Amino acid sequence: MARALFLEGMLCPLVLCLTPLQAQEGPKVFISVDMEGITDVINWDETGSEGSDYEYHRTAMTKEVNAAIEGALEAGAAEIIVRDSHGSARNLIPDELNRNAKLLRDWSGGPLGMMEGIDRTFDAVIFVGYHAKAGTKDATLDHTMSGSIYDLKVNGVSLPEAGWNGLIAGSYNVPVIFVAGDKAICEQARAIFGNIETVVVKEGIGEASLNLHPKKSRELIKAGVKKALGRLAEFKPLKYHPPFTIEVQFKNERQAYRNSWYPGAERVGDWGVSYTSNEFMDLMRFLMLAR
Repeated sequence: MARALFLEGMLCPLVLCLTPLQAQEGPKVFISVDMEGITDVINWDETGSEGSDYEYHRTAMTKEVNAAIEGALEAGAAEIIVRDSHGSARNLIPDELNRNAKLLRDWSGGPLGMMEGIDRTFDAVIFVGYHAKAGTKDATLDHTMSGSIYDLKVNGVSLPEAGWNGLIAGSYNVPVIFVAGDKAICEQARAIFGNIETVVVKEGIGEASLNLHPKKSRELIKAGVKKALGRLAEFKPLKYHPPFTIEVQFKNERQAYRNSWYPGAERVGDWGVSYTSNEFMDLMRFLMLAR
């Protein structure tokens, strides 16, 4: 009892002199991850649960996201949210994901899609495993959204999914700072976002693909994300000025005809539909239903 009182007497004055530890400050990071742009993913069979090599490639997908998380943590990130953005949105292996990140799985049915979870509290957006837009030469598994769309334009600019998702981020005043995927999407991303950090993990040769070793890809992704966050002050959110006009070219006339019935939509050419609004959220709602 005497020993306990002695320790209490000695410790209490010290405790009173200490100030509470301050919460670590650092950027809040949003990572959207797709699968077609992951190293060695080269065939549609590898991107879905029915494919014989799917389990291998979803593990590779998880490892590349972990590399991005590690780079963000080394750059001082205080909070990281990972959005599984491919197919079922249930591809990443939760127990193998870095424990310092939170994982958002499955689709809500809302208009944010691949950017579900983004809001104005974030400081940076990172894209991992992304791919080029439909119809791109020497691109691996190039497509736009569900695959029913041949081309997507906003205010006259043709966009890959990275561009559309970048505009969603920009509507919340958050910049895209990093993209990893094949050579084609990295070129498209730089054309849209400017001098962001990119990592090319593979290069298309027709429908074939020349890939880095997976470990090399992960090393580059980690270093690239760390470098991007170190340059965070240089990046600006992607924003277009209103009125906003979205134009979607579909792959068949039936889709164009059906979507032309959306209130305010107009047919454009043979298989296209356009929609204009002063609110970007209205475009997001339109595209959510334009399938």
